[in-house]
Amino acid sequence: KKMPDKSADAEDLDLVIRETKRCAAIIRRLLDFAREKTPEKKFADINRGIEDTARIIERPASFRDIEIALDLDPKLPQVWVDADLIKQVIMNMLVNAQHAIEHEGSITVRSRLLPEPKSPEPGMETVPMVEISVIDTGCGIPEKNLKRIFDPFFTSKEVGKGTGLGLSVSHGIIRAHSGVIEVESTVGKGSTFRIYLPVEPPAGDAQSSRSKQ
Repeated sequence: KKMPDKSADAEDLDLVIRETKRCAAIIRRLLDFAREKTPEKKFADINRGIEDTARIIERPASFRDIEIALDLDPKLPQVWVDADLIKQVIMNMLVNAQHAIEHEGSITVRSRLLPEPKSPEPGMETVPMVEISVIDTGCGIPEKNLKRIFDPFFTSKEVGKGTGLGLSVSHGIIRAHSGVIEVESTVGKGSTFRIYLPVEPPAGDAQSSRSKQ
């Protein structure tokens, strides 16, 4: 702050600050990945979490002519989740969607209660689930990368632009909720990420009663 504006010293210090913040962000992602925080679940309003997260992203997105639209089911039931961790997942999805759109485009976030129960994994009992979809009109993901995008440290971004941990951390969070995360993508047209979360806590959960929220 003491340096003259636009001086060489001020520019050098600005670079140091920017790179320090970038290093801090990478370390935070590494810690998130390594810790695998145990979710602290309770019944929460998923729509509200989506709205809060979209509000953070909306302004920087508008600077790039990216429209964010919400299509949220007003009758969506409350879901047994760690709301902060689910917000982190949605934030990762929205940030990735922004990066996939080079110029103007749109990102749509939808929520709904699945009309039929869904199984978290093949062979498991079906349970009522909600679906959160993040749909972008970005560059899309090549088919050869689709099976790798949730792998730790895998990224198609140029050096310095990503750690390859955002989707891996998101995948871990959803699995810790006994949920499912899927992706469909077409190069040049965009991608759709779908997150499925069980509505109710698993049988035998000590805090399964709504009265214990």
